[in-house]
Amino acid sequence: MNMIMKWIYPSLLPLAVALAAFAVTGCSKSDDHSGHSDQYTCPMQEHSDVLSDKPGNCPKCGMKLVEKK
Repeated sequence: MNMIMKWIYPSLLPLAVALAAFAVTGCSKSDDHSGHSDQYTCPMQEHSDVLSDKPGNCPKCGMKLVEKK
């Protein structure tokens, strides 16, 4: 029993910590995209340099910005 406690239990501790960290942070299936902002751009090819992180109108022509794919 002394050998088990001396070598096996301490080697399982990092594995347990890694599994707990993954369970807390890596298994989320929510639709929360915080940190991933959508990009919007003007549909006119000449104004493809216009980018925004929120919907609105193109400052050059006034057309409605569309979500960039």
